[in-house]
Amino acid sequence: MKKFLLSLFLVSGALFSFNRLNAQCDLSFPNLARAFSTDITPLGPNKCQYTIDVSFDIVTNSGFKYLFFHSWLLQDYPNPPIFDCSGNTPAVDPGTSAQLGTAIDDPGKSFNDIGFINLNDLTFAPDVPVNVTANIATTYPHDPSVVLNSPLNSPGMMATITRQGNSDTLHFEITNLKVIVNTPCGTPVIIKTDIWGSNSNAPDPKAQCYVCGIGQSFGDPTIALQKVCAAVPFQYSVALTAASTVDLHVVYRLYADDLDGIREPDGDDSLLFVSDTIIVNSTTPFSSGLLDLPGDFCCSEPWSLWGIYVEVTAREFVNTLSTPVVEEACAASPLPVSLRLFTAARNNSNVLLKWETVSEQNSRGFYVERNLGNNIWQTLGFVETKAANGSSNSLLKYDFSDLNNAKGISQYRLRQVDIDGKHAYSPIRAVRAGSQKGKTIVYPNPSADGKVNVVFADVNTPRDVSLSDLNGRIIKQWKSVTTNNIQIDNLLAGFYTIRIVDTETGEQTVEKIVVKKR
Repeated sequence: MKKFLLSLFLVSGALFSFNRLNAQCDLSFPNLARAFSTDITPLGPNKCQYTIDVSFDIVTNSGFKYLFFHSWLLQDYPNPPIFDCSGNTPAVDPGTSAQLGTAIDDPGKSFNDIGFINLNDLTFAPDVPVNVTANIATTYPHDPSVVLNSPLNSPGMMATITRQGNSDTLHFEITNLKVIVNTPCGTPVIIKTDIWGSNSNAPDPKAQCYVCGIGQSFGDPTIALQKVCAAVPFQYSVALTAASTVDLHVVYRLYADDLDGIREPDGDDSLLFVSDTIIVNSTTPFSSGLLDLPGDFCCSEPWSLWGIYVEVTAREFVNTLSTPVVEEACAASPLPVSLRLFTAARNNSNVLLKWETVSEQNSRGFYVERNLGNNIWQTLGFVETKAANGSSNSLLKYDFSDLNNAKGISQYRLRQVDIDGKHAYSPIRAVRAGSQKGKTIVYPNPSADGKVNVVFADVNTPRDVSLSDLNGRIIKQWKSVTTNNIQIDNLLAGFYTIRIVDTETGEQTVEKIVVKKR
């Protein structure tokens, strides 16, 4: 499942200001936000029902009588649109069944139509939730043939409003709302939304203020990013693949992460490149090919060790799509240590780390590090190389014991250092808390960035692992995994199943994974 349908009003989770108002309607929508539910029902190969929970804020100085929201898939957005937001916004008739349809699953029409009536008759005391379920519109005033999303077709649907202190901000909470979209469950989409309001007392009110075609993308286009360290200059590539049949006019920005693993495009991270406008659609993908990383990021430490990520914006939507940070560290000269094995295993209150090298040249040793959370790594100790004068072509074995009573999952890595001070990191190994023995653990779950770690049960046997999406399609497979954990990256928002098979006993373990953001 994609995150796209877990949003009712489908505007950016960041600040959105509504300024196109006239004197007859004093409304603004400064901070519409989303909440999430996970009730998904496939209704056919090209139809999916979602149950969603939503929260948003509205600012009003004089109250309002009518407030309606209409959302379409990008390809279904009316042409010409219902409202003209290019200049002044005179009072006009709102939409009809020609744009909104006569059923909540009418193909080619809006898939979500919801409204509130007579809220201006209510009194909202500061910070006291008021149940306004009775004010959810069940009939569309301008065209009764339009079927609204309401408690009539969403059993258990509720709405509350809470005034924020003594301000003019009203916070809405809507729960158990069902919407049906004519796309397969999990399809990336772009959505456009109209919002209109009126203070008119007429039984068929004009739309006195309105906002037009606010677009938001949920996983479309998909972004593939690669960092290549094969040779100097180090390189990267970006690929964009769209599900939309409508042209998307996109721009991508390449950033370098300052080694904290956190995307900070407006903070400490460095902007490396801004593309020209690129047109992509379902039949026209884009690939940059291999490009040199610019400046010192291509060739010089510490900048070549920084991770990279991409953010994509488009004319057709107001939010930003991002990749996870690709943490591939390109050392200006490769570290002359060949790591054959690295494992981590718990023994009561201790975690025993073991690793082996098959060759070392000019090596000084290994710093052992543990993740304290938020990608902050603590150095636990240093293990000197066993290679004479730092060089060896024989198998060398190392171990390190860490006293660890931490709850949850602990992650470890080695920082391999040569005599000249250059370094590289080993793969990450994870162990569970002592109380979690015998379990397969998936974390974080739900995942907010498309990255998930799987820590296997304690038995150290080969495993076959497969990852499937909501429709049962196998997305990734791993054969004969002998390490105690794997990391899965670049997952799009949705629901997944991971199946683990012990190849010696045939025993199977199945875990569910939820990814909430991409």
